[in-house]
Amino acid sequence: MQQPSTPADASEVTRPVGFEPPSLAETIEPMLREREPNLLRLYLNPHVAQVCFCLDRYVRSTWPIDEETQTFLANGLDEALGGAIKLVRYNRPPMTRRPGGLIVDPEERLAGFVDEELPDGDRVEFLPGIRSVRGADASELLEACEVGGGLELLVLVAAEGRQLDAQAEAVREIVRRHSPSVIACVDQHGLDALRAGSGGLLGEIVPDVVVFDESFAGRAVPFGAFTARRSLFAPWNRPGKSTFHSTTFQPNTISTRHFMNCLASRDPDFLVRHSEELRAIRDDLARRGEAFGRLYNPSLLRLIRAAGCETKEIRADGGFVSIEGRSVYDVVGGVACSVRGHNPPAYLDELAALPSGEDAETELRERLRTLTGLGEFVPAASGAGAVENALKLALLAQHPRRHVLALKAGFGGKTLLSLTGTANPSYKERIGPLYSDVHYVDPFAPDAWERIESLLREHEIAVVQLELIQSVGGVRPIPDELVRKLDQARRSRGYLLLVDEVQTGMFRTGPFVRSRTLGLTPDLLLLGKGTSDMMFPSALTLYSDEVAARLAARGSTLVDVIRRRQGYDTGLRTILNVLRRAEAIGLDRRVAEAGGRLAQSLADGLGPRAGVREVRAFGLLVGIELDARGGLRRKLRRRLSAFYLLAMLRHRRFPVLAGFCQYEPETLKITPPLEADTEAIDQACRTLVEVLRRPFPAVLLAGLVRLLLSTPIRRRDP
Repeated sequence: MQQPSTPADASEVTRPVGFEPPSLAETIEPMLREREPNLLRLYLNPHVAQVCFCLDRYVRSTWPIDEETQTFLANGLDEALGGAIKLVRYNRPPMTRRPGGLIVDPEERLAGFVDEELPDGDRVEFLPGIRSVRGADASELLEACEVGGGLELLVLVAAEGRQLDAQAEAVREIVRRHSPSVIACVDQHGLDALRAGSGGLLGEIVPDVVVFDESFAGRAVPFGAFTARRSLFAPWNRPGKSTFHSTTFQPNTISTRHFMNCLASRDPDFLVRHSEELRAIRDDLARRGEAFGRLYNPSLLRLIRAAGCETKEIRADGGFVSIEGRSVYDVVGGVACSVRGHNPPAYLDELAALPSGEDAETELRERLRTLTGLGEFVPAASGAGAVENALKLALLAQHPRRHVLALKAGFGGKTLLSLTGTANPSYKERIGPLYSDVHYVDPFAPDAWERIESLLREHEIAVVQLELIQSVGGVRPIPDELVRKLDQARRSRGYLLLVDEVQTGMFRTGPFVRSRTLGLTPDLLLLGKGTSDMMFPSALTLYSDEVAARLAARGSTLVDVIRRRQGYDTGLRTILNVLRRAEAIGLDRRVAEAGGRLAQSLADGLGPRAGVREVRAFGLLVGIELDARGGLRRKLRRRLSAFYLLAMLRHRRFPVLAGFCQYEPETLKITPPLEADTEAIDQACRTLVEVLRRPFPAVLLAGLVRLLLSTPIRRRDP
């Protein structure tokens, strides 16, 4: 089997230092040809392991750090820095409450990250407890960190080789007085300067966390990372914490593979120096697994092993993943990302035939206005990023209103500001302060509307955030009556309505967005998942003309900042390509028909059984709630789905890769490709029904045996 091509040998590195970064097509073409998995977590990804190895070596050879590091991959600088702040805060002693953080950002690379200053002097705060200081002199820096009596963390941001020289004296004094945890944000030029011994202040201070930005992937694809000592990551490596800061689209192949391609042109000497280790990660499965688990994610490695996917021979094509020659039908699809499956072979040719730049943006805007009623948008690199952008735009447009109303069991993401819309407190422990002016209401409570009305009377609510179907929360639709009342009351109460369709949009439930079927045109609307076409990480925040007018009247420049930082031409063209293709093949009708077929097959096959409480189907977004009320099932509730999922993956006739809901792990989640083949859907249903009808003790026993053995799926004998 041909191995994924990556520049791991010294003989393969021929590009001189200073060579222009490779084109994105040079990364994508071999991915398609080799059918390499992209948004598949159950893949021992060599590029992920190689990137983490390289970042470990960069950090430990630049600063005197004698402990091995671990890396978290993100979708850009903002997302990576937010994760680094969470990591530092999580490691605080439990009884310690230190005052706050300071970001020294003279080049304003993080404009809009913690706040937005309006031309009239007003400041709209997004992240409490952190102050961002831009072109400040030494006295201003010292004054900033004395406010509140001290400093918990210090973020130093350098850009294009400019190394904070004007702030050096004050920063040294801050470190001496307060001993804060230090986060260093570096770009490609800044790291090169540090390694050449001319890094200035950042070369003197040993950081606790190093954040890498998009420049390491040529700014062609969303890439970010934060790297820290493994001991700092240890609390997140414990059971139950492995997804504490997981993000949409990570880990993926396109970003990490492009990182390695850019590294070959930017720093070939580094590749030559470490060619033996990088080649071993590529070619030796044991070395790859060891590096993946040690330097990236030990919990994910255990899951890959338990699922029998610790193998080099994994390929992805259309709706199927091939594991050592055995085809498995993928009804996870990156969690609702799959439009036509893995590695669409014509992807590059289709993009080449599209307009680019302003022409692509204009056509996309017109199509979105027709489909949703909203024609203004800003891009994002992930669903969480789209949530953060929407909240920021809403708070700016509604200033001085500050309060957010969100619904319990909702999920906005795990980044710092997106946690505002995530009601689950388990994702917020030990990382505060977070945005505090937020109120949660249970949408399924009998008195839900009365509680909402009470909050509307008590507070000037700026924005109401909701998902029409709470996908992470069990694939549960919000009552239509509650949605109707929220829609009707927004004008009289003065709040904006923010509807999150990251998982329900892009035709996932049949129509382009579910909002339109309810006669709803929100003020802000979020799209994601299917926007990627399983290839390029992307998402969108749509907003109304009225919101745009308010932002313009306030003199906000945040929209331009977001477009510069999170806008990728390939991402916008990927979304445009999906919309053109959907129109050509009537995707809304196809999804409705396939979803109806799937729902009927499950209903007919499962029937009124004690093992399944309910099937909730909305197009090709399906939740199957297992009965976890009694006996052994109740005791194993949190792990109940795992044994059924393993049985589906190991099914002899037609293996199926399915998922589950994070908030309700006893609810299976089915999100097949939108262009699903009817025969594949029928066979997948038969597998689901057959496994779910088995007696649970038999499923449990078989699962325990396989978990203990953790053997790969093997090719069946003829």
